[in-house]
Amino acid sequence: LDTTSATSPTLKFFDGADDISLATVNYTTNTVDWLDSSVTITGLSTTATGTVLTLTDTAHTTTVNMVCGNNTALRFNELTANGSNYIGLKAPASLSADLTFTLPSTDGTSGQFLKTDGAGNLSFATAGLTGATSTATGTVLTLSDTQNVASVNVILDNQKELRFRETTANGTNYVGLKAPASLSADLTYTLPSADGTSGQVLQTNGSGVLSFAGVSASAGQVIQVKTATDDTARSTTSGTYVTASNTLSLSITPSSTSNKILLILSSMGTANTYGNYLTIFRNSTNLGSANGENAFFNLEGFGGVTNSAIGVHYLDSPATTSAITYEVRFKVGGSISMYLNYGNVRGSLTAMEIKG
Repeated sequence: LDTTSATSPTLKFFDGADDISLATVNYTTNTVDWLDSSVTITGLSTTATGTVLTLTDTAHTTTVNMVCGNNTALRFNELTANGSNYIGLKAPASLSADLTFTLPSTDGTSGQFLKTDGAGNLSFATAGLTGATSTATGTVLTLSDTQNVASVNVILDNQKELRFRETTANGTNYVGLKAPASLSADLTYTLPSADGTSGQVLQTNGSGVLSFAGVSASAGQVIQVKTATDDTARSTTSGTYVTASNTLSLSITPSSTSNKILLILSSMGTANTYGNYLTIFRNSTNLGSANGENAFFNLEGFGGVTNSAIGVHYLDSPATTSAITYEVRFKVGGSISMYLNYGNVRGSLTAMEIKG
């Protein structure tokens, strides 16, 4: 009697060399459990290490469960003539309870897959869309709000559309996506993994991978335009440059230090004496000519009132990405007033950012 287990010793036959287990004694239930002599496993052999169990071609196991312990695998070898590779099946490293999968009783058809009923019973099924319905015409597939498609590609043949409808309360309009009428090869677009920032656009890497990026322009293209207008007559008697109530002033923020700002000024000037000048400032910097009065325009009036259209075009290089202010300033050479927008003619100052 092998009493290794205090509560369930084993009755064995010993012939002097080996022993054979005959029964176990259960002290808890006061019973003797005889080993089933009718259980047979024919054609079995083990390797020298005792870790691999090999069945011969004709062997089979009857009336018993085959147990692969300690996360070991059940292996199916390829033909011996082709090598020794195998396909193995094994349990996960950890299980919360016993789990048995029962195979289907018959084979499925081509393209079907194995599915479970949630209780371990496997069966073959055809890939499809759960909860999908079609209209009477059979041309429109409608999914309810909670349905989703997983692990399959959705194929819309013959240039059909994928449609996203507006809220039902607002109507039946939709936004649709469809393929071109002709393609030279398959093409898949992969969406970005995160949203972009305001004003960004979708760009491709040339392989169908999309990402958000800022708007890119070629050299010489206009990136942004800012304009200020004024249709009130403004005047000054100042001998230094002033802004005349901050009229024709605008702010712009360049997107690159290499970009240019094209300034366009249009107005009407009036004076009746000489030495009247007009210029444009960038912040506190006078952009006018470095000679004389540092001006863009000189309005001279001799012996009476002189009216003149004022037009200025100037390409500035601010070399900054900070906000800058452009404004029109003017001054007189004597004590008599100079006017801008005389007669309430509309004047304007426009700033265009040009890609460098």
